[in-house]
Amino acid sequence: MQLPVVFHLFGLALPAHLVFESLAYGVGFRLYLWLRKRGDRLDDRTRMTALIGAIVGAGLGSKLLGFAEHPELWQQALHNPIYLMAAKTILGGLLGGTVGVEIAKAIAGVKTSTGDLYVFPLIAAIAIGRIGCLLTGVSDGTWGDATHFMLGFNAGDGVIRHPTPLYEIGFLIALAGILWQVRRRLTLQHGDLFKLFIMAYCAWRFAIEFLKPVTTYALTNNLNIVQNIATDSDLSAKPGLSMLQMAAALGFAVYAAHFAQYMRGKYRDGSA
Repeated sequence: MQLPVVFHLFGLALPAHLVFESLAYGVGFRLYLWLRKRGDRLDDRTRMTALIGAIVGAGLGSKLLGFAEHPELWQQALHNPIYLMAAKTILGGLLGGTVGVEIAKAIAGVKTSTGDLYVFPLIAAIAIGRIGCLLTGVSDGTWGDATHFMLGFNAGDGVIRHPTPLYEIGFLIALAGILWQVRRRLTLQHGDLFKLFIMAYCAWRFAIEFLKPVTTYALTNNLNIVQNIATDSDLSAKPGLSMLQMAAALGFAVYAAHFAQYMRGKYRDGSA
C-alpha cells in the first residue's frame, strides 16, 4: 500500500484524512444522538449549554496546544493563514472542551456533571479519525520514530516507523471495552465515566509520545527545546517532555486528585 492514500470518487481526489475525519464527526454525532435518545438525565437546555461550551472549548484548545506542540507552524501561519488550519490536536480538543463545558456551566448556573454521554461517541470518533491519520502517512505528523519493531512499516517517506495511529486504534478499542464493563459492573458517580476516559487517554498520550519525533523540552537543560530527529540510524529519542505530554500529565493529575479526594472522604466516613 502506497502512502498517503487518496480515494478517487466521482472524479474527485479525496485524501484519506479528509474522508475519515468527516466520517468520524458523522459517526460520533450519530452515536451521541442515539445514546441520548435511549436516555439522558439532562434537559435540553442543560445539554445544549454543555454542547456549546464543549464545541467552543475544543476548537480553542485544539489550536492552542497544536501551536504549542508545533511552534514552527505559528511562524508559518503569520505569513500564510492556511497554516492556521494545520495545527490541531485531539488531546487539546478534549482538555479544551472540558474547560469550555465547565465555564459554560458556571455561566448558566449548571451544577450537575454532563460528560458521561460523550465518552463512547468520542472514542468512536477518535478511532475512526486515526484510520485517516494511519493512511495519510508521515505527512500527517502523527506517526512515530524510526524502528526495527515487527509492527513498523514504511510511512511513505522510505523509513520504517512505529504506526502510532494503529496503536491508538487498538488502545481505544480496548478502552471502550473496559469502560463499558466498568459502567455495567460498578456504581459510579455522575461524571466519573468521563473522568476515567480522560485519565486513560491522557496516560496513553503521555506514553505514546515517547515514540514520536516531536519537539521536547529537556527539564535537565533549562527547558531548552530539543528536536528529536527520526531516522533509521538514530532510533532513540532525546530525553525531555513535549508540550502535549505536559498537558496530558496535567489533565491526568487533575482527575486523579479528584478520585483521591473522593476515596479519602469515603475512608473518613467509614464506607470504604
